[in-house]
Amino acid sequence: MLKNFSNVTQRLRRLSSQELDVSGTFQSFLLDLLDEGKQTLKVARVSVWLFDDLDKPSELINVANTDWSGKTLPEQLPTLQYEDFAAYFTAINSGRSIDANDATTDPRTCEFHDIYLVPHNIKTMLDTVIFKNGIPHGVVCCEGDKIRTWHKDEIAFAEMIADCCSRRLLVKALWQLQSQLTELAFKDPLTGLSNRRFLMDSAKREMSRHARFEHPFSLMMLDIDHFKKINDNYGHETGDLVLKHFAEICVNTLRLEDCMCRLGGEEFVVLLPNTSINSAMIIAERLRNEIEHARIATPAGEISVTSSFGVAQVNTSLPFSHALKAADHAVYQAKAEGRNCVVPV
Repeated sequence: MLKNFSNVTQRLRRLSSQELDVSGTFQSFLLDLLDEGKQTLKVARVSVWLFDDLDKPSELINVANTDWSGKTLPEQLPTLQYEDFAAYFTAINSGRSIDANDATTDPRTCEFHDIYLVPHNIKTMLDTVIFKNGIPHGVVCCEGDKIRTWHKDEIAFAEMIADCCSRRLLVKALWQLQSQLTELAFKDPLTGLSNRRFLMDSAKREMSRHARFEHPFSLMMLDIDHFKKINDNYGHETGDLVLKHFAEICVNTLRLEDCMCRLGGEEFVVLLPNTSINSAMIIAERLRNEIEHARIATPAGEISVTSSFGVAQVNTSLPFSHALKAADHAVYQAKAEGRNCVVPV
């Protein structure tokens, strides 16, 4: 039985309301809840196990454990197979808490006798279900080394731990969804580069920053020469492969601070922070040379491409579109001069 049950639950409520980073491992954002459960219930360990699949679960995966506190997570997370522990899985899927006073004899947990309970000196278990959209998603497992009778307050507290875990798991799922939506909104799906929308947002921020510190800011626009011939001669699948490898060549050649975006088709723009027009010309010429000498492997054989460049320094007192248009005109001039060259504004 828990003493001062109201105080205990109030502490848990305050703990669960705290902001936390859900971008890391399950262990990192669930451990404080598990530690609270371990201390309050006075058990040997508390762990969280999640189903591999909500629709057709075949195993439970141990994703967080008080035994791992301050330690490196196991390379291979422990699992429980449905076929090996049918009675336990059935109990979990019912949604009801498992209050196994004597885990070695309780029909819901005695399957663990030889392979887990005895080797780890576990005598009692209190397992409460984690729900997701009303469906069992996993379990919080509290294990003790002495047979005990679980009081209703202890069961209620353990169920609160499971509910807190459920809320945090939901927040993590929402964060992952938001990250995916953000990537879809700002990433080009073919090349993995940032897209035009990201370019315009990023340029606006960079212009403000460079204006404030009076640092030079340049951009380059590049267009793959005769790209239509690649599509016409080899097909669009090969053309897509060329675009992907072209993007890789550029990213591997550019500096880490440079931001390359795909405008569309075979047109690309690179933002060059803290870079004067003269330095931008050097960077563009180095990239032009790398592209010219690269060989792109495709099912149709090796393909080489060249690219025409327009380079401009951004006037931070004017709209970004002004510099973008100037670089675009420079690309047209580069093509008029025979392609595979760099033309400054």
